Amino acid sequence: MEDLHFFGIHIFYYLIVVAFLLPKVPVVGKFFNIINTLIHELGHVLMALVFEGKVVRIEIFKDTGGVTVTKSKSGVAAFFVSIAGYPFAAAAGLLCAYLLSLGYGSWIVIGLSILFLFMLLLWVRNGYGALWVILFCLLNGVLVFYLKNPLYIEIAAWFYTLMIVIESVWSSLVLLYLSIFHADQSGDAANLRNETHIPAFVWALLFVVFSGWMAYCSAAVVNGMVKL
Repeated sequence: MEDLHFFGIHIFYYLIVVAFLLPKVPVVGKFFNIINTLIHELGHVLMALVFEGKVVRIEIFKDTGGVTVTKSKSGVAAFFVSIAGYPFAAAAGLLCAYLLSLGYGSWIVIGLSILFLFMLLLWVRNGYGALWVILFCLLNGVLVFYLKNPLYIEIAAWFYTLMIVIESVWSSLVLLYLSIFHADQSGDAANLRNETHIPAFVWALLFVVFSGWMAYCSAAVVNGMVKL
C-alpha cells in the first residue's frame, strides 16, 4: 500500500476520512463502530479478571452501545474495572499501529476475529452481539481465505487501526460532552463519579487526554511509514 495513490493522493488519507465518517453513517457505519465497543468492553473484562472478579456477561447493541456486567470483590476493584474501558481502547489503537509498522497487518485482521470469537464463547450473551461477531468474522474470513489478496488485507488492517484510534478519541469527546450536560448519562464517567465523588467531567477529561496522547503516539508510529 506504500505507493498506492488515487488522483495524486495517498490512499492513507482516504482511509482517514472513511474511518472518521463511516461510523457516523446509519447501519453500515454502526456495524463497524462496534469494533471499538467490543475492545472497550474487553478492557472492563480484563480488569475484572486481574482483580479476581467475575464476568457475568457482555451485551452489544445496534446503537453501538455496550454493557459489561461484572462482580467485583472490593470497591477498589470496581473502580479499576470502571476506569479501564476508554484507556484500553485507546492503547489498542497504538498496538495496532505498532503491528502495522512491523508489517503484521494480517495479524490485526485475523487477531480481531479470533479475539471477538473468544469473547463470544465466554461472555457475549445477547442476540445482536452474537450475530455481529459471527458476521464480522465471516467478513474477515472471506477477505483472508477467499479473496487472499495481500493488498485488500493490508487496507482492511489500516482501516481497522485508524478507526480504533479515531473512535477512541471521538468516543471520549462525546463522553466529555455528556458528562458536562447530561452527567447521569455519561456511562463510565458517571460510574466513576458515584464511586469516587469526583465530578464525571473530570474523569471524562482524563479519558480525552489519554486517548489523545495514544492517538499522537500512533501518528508518530505511522509517520515513518506514510510520510505524513
